[in-house]
Amino acid sequence: MSLPKSCRPAPALLVSALALCAAAPALSQTEAGLSAAGETLREVMTGPAPYVAVEGADAAAEMADAAATPEALPGAEAAAAAVREAMTGPVETLTPADDTEAMAEAARLAAEEEAARLAAEEEAARLAAEEEAARLAAEEEAARLAAEEEAARLAAEEEAARLAAEEEAARLAAEEEAARLAAAQARLAACMATAGEPSAEIAETEVAQREIFQALAAAQRDCIAAAEALPEEGGPLFHLATIAQVTGEQRQAVRLYERAAEAGVGAAYSRLGDYYLLGIRPVDEDVEQAIAYYRQAIALGDTEAMVTLAQMHRLGRGVPRDGDEMLRLLEMATEAGYHRARSTLLELYLTGDDVPPGTSVQLPDASRAVPILTELARDGDVAAALRLAQLYDRGAPGIAPDPRRRYGWVGFAAENGSPEAIATRAFFLEQGIGTERDPARAAAEYVRALETGEVDPASMRGTVNGRTPPWDRETALEFQRILQERGLYDGALDAMVGPGTLAGARALAGE
Repeated sequence: MSLPKSCRPAPALLVSALALCAAAPALSQTEAGLSAAGETLREVMTGPAPYVAVEGADAAAEMADAAATPEALPGAEAAAAAVREAMTGPVETLTPADDTEAMAEAARLAAEEEAARLAAEEEAARLAAEEEAARLAAEEEAARLAAEEEAARLAAEEEAARLAAEEEAARLAAEEEAARLAAAQARLAACMATAGEPSAEIAETEVAQREIFQALAAAQRDCIAAAEALPEEGGPLFHLATIAQVTGEQRQAVRLYERAAEAGVGAAYSRLGDYYLLGIRPVDEDVEQAIAYYRQAIALGDTEAMVTLAQMHRLGRGVPRDGDEMLRLLEMATEAGYHRARSTLLELYLTGDDVPPGTSVQLPDASRAVPILTELARDGDVAAALRLAQLYDRGAPGIAPDPRRRYGWVGFAAENGSPEAIATRAFFLEQGIGTERDPARAAAEYVRALETGEVDPASMRGTVNGRTPPWDRETALEFQRILQERGLYDGALDAMVGPGTLAGARALAGE
């Protein structure tokens, strides 16, 4: 065993110092042992004769015994072994040079240890600084990320709020627009329901014309509101143009008709055609322009334009005289139900007046009028039924006389309330024209005709071959009997229809 250089004593030192030095590593295993070993070493190195004369073998045995005691310090056994080796081994002689070298080595080692300690401290400080820097950087990064997340959250909230606001604004705008459109549509519906669909047709009667004007006046406010809210709708514009035309505001009427025409209202083109055809101020007469407007109106189904252009072809005004085109337009308007077209067409079928030469249809031709008159009569047109009765009286081009059909159409008119037809049917029953004679029924029909207050007793009976025949005796008696029963005649029942009988008849008629 060799001792560390720091524990090698000078030659004068004996066993005790060597033993203590050898035992120092074991003793230093505890704080108390370390302190004791240091103190002992100082005493050995500096005290007078720091040794005990003892035999090496005895000292080793003594140290071994001490190691075996229960109170021995930890590591004592190892220390004892070291002492025994030192005491029994060969003696190593140390020189002053060795001591100096040992001290230098110790100083070097101490310096290295101090340098290592300082380096370790510096490394620890560096690592701590790096850790602190990393911690601060991590905190800064975390703060940055948190700030970014917060900014992103706020931006998302702001964007969501903006989108929600836009959606809400759009919803409100849509609701407002829907409400506006609903209100506008309601005004449009009210305008059209009151004033009717745009039509350039001429009213059939004065009463019907007054009703049209009254409806326009009632619809005016709704039509104005609808035209302002829905300028693309042509119906209100047409009705407002008609009102302007009726009230003499022709310039305004033309502008409104033009707007209605642009919106696709055929009747507006027809009215514009009238302005240019007739030269109604502020428009100058321009037949060519009028024809162009009429054709546009016809393309959109306007019946008045059909009739007007048909008449122009009939007369050759601005267009060639063309009977076939005239008839085509009139028949088309008649099929659409326009009364003026039907009346014009019936006139042509029955009279053939002013039909252009070269027309493929031979006119007059009453047989062409029969279907039109029949349809009108079945729709309740009494005048059409009486017109048919006249056709079957003496006949007409294309129609042979037919007493039974004549009686049938007279009866049809009578059942539909025509006083004239009731009196005519009474005459047919009296005379047996187109039916069997029936005096009682004839007398009753005369009374019924008089009760309307629209039949003259002196002229209520018809004619045969141009003159009024005498009363049928049985019919006259029955007539007098009815008047007598009603207290209107107190003369003799003699079948002589004289002043007394006629006076009762006039009383019955309310004269």
